[in-house]
Amino acid sequence: MSHSTEEFKIFGQKWGVSQVAQTTGGTVTYSYANANFGNQFADFDSFITEDAFQTDITSAFAAWEDVANVQFKLVSDSSNVDIRIGWANIDGEGGTLGAAIVPSSGPLDNVIIRFDRDENWFTGGSSPPSQTDFVYVATHEIGHAIGIDHSTDTSALMSEFYNRDISGLQADDIAAAEAIYGSSNIEKIDVFRFLNSSVGGHFFTAETSEKDSVVASSVFQSEGIGFEALSQTATDVELSIPIYRFFNKNLGSHFFTASEEEKSQVELMDEFNFEGVGFRAFNEDTASTEPVYRFFNINTGGHFFTADSNEQAAVMNFEGFRFEGVGFYAYLNTDIA
Repeated sequence: MSHSTEEFKIFGQKWGVSQVAQTTGGTVTYSYANANFGNQFADFDSFITEDAFQTDITSAFAAWEDVANVQFKLVSDSSNVDIRIGWANIDGEGGTLGAAIVPSSGPLDNVIIRFDRDENWFTGGSSPPSQTDFVYVATHEIGHAIGIDHSTDTSALMSEFYNRDISGLQADDIAAAEAIYGSSNIEKIDVFRFLNSSVGGHFFTAETSEKDSVVASSVFQSEGIGFEALSQTATDVELSIPIYRFFNKNLGSHFFTASEEEKSQVELMDEFNFEGVGFRAFNEDTASTEPVYRFFNINTGGHFFTADSNEQAAVMNFEGFRFEGVGFYAYLNTDIA
C-alpha cells in the first residue's frame, strides 16, 4: 500500500523471479480449492465446482493476462498452488462480495481468494440490476491477487466499491498492472484457413502475402481466420514454441507439428519438404489460450486442425478422421464481422 502512481495503488509485491517493478510475473498457477490446508491464510467453507463460475474465473484471469506480462495456468489443487479459489460464508447477501488474502510483506505467494457464497450471483457477464456480476468481482479480486490495491478512480474496476456500470478493465486498471509487470509482450497474428475442395484438405497460413496469393487462386475457398498465434520471431514470449510446417509432395498438402521429435522424424521422409516455422504457439494452456485439436484423415493421409470446440466435437463423429489430441494451444479469433 506504500506505493502510489496516479490514481491506482499497488502493494509493492508481485509474482515472478524479480520483485523489480515492470518485470515479468512469469507463469502463476491457480486452482479451484477442494480442501483446506493448515498453512493457508484463510479457510474455504465450500468449493467452486460449477462450470459457469469456473468459466468466469478463467475469463477474469485472461483479462489481466491480455494486458500485462504475466500468465496464469490452471492446475490441480494442492497446498503449493500460487492462487487458490473457493467459496466462504462471509457476511450474507450484500456487503463484502469477495476477498483476496495476500502475504503482508515479501513476494506474493499462497494467495487465497474467497467469494461470498450467499450473494445473488450472475454468471456470463452483463448482469441485470437485481444480481451481482460474478466475472466483475472475480476480475477485481484477481487484481488484488496480483498486487493491485483499491484505486481512488471511481470509474476503475479496482475501485473499492462495486459498480455495475463498469464493464471490463479500465485505463487505470491496465496502468496498474503494467506498472507491476510491464505491458503484455504478446502480439497476436491471424492464421488464415482455406479449404482445398479438390483434395478435401485444409491449408493454414500466417503470412499475409501468402494468404493473398491463395485468395487469388481458384483452388482454395477461404474459411476466414482459423485461430490467432504468434509470429515466428516471438521467441521471447514465455511458454511459446515453434510450430513447424512441412509440404507433402505426394498429397499437395501441408502438415504442422509442435513436436521436436515428430519434426525430426518427418524430416527423414522423402515425401515431405521442410518449410521452416509457420508461426509460434504454446505447448501449455493458459487462461487466454485455447486448444487447437488435430485429426488424421485416414482416407487422404492429411491432417486437419481446429480451434472450434463445436467443430472438434462434430469431426469426432466422422468415420474418416482419427483424433490425435491437442496439437498445440493458441488464441480464438474474437473479432465480430
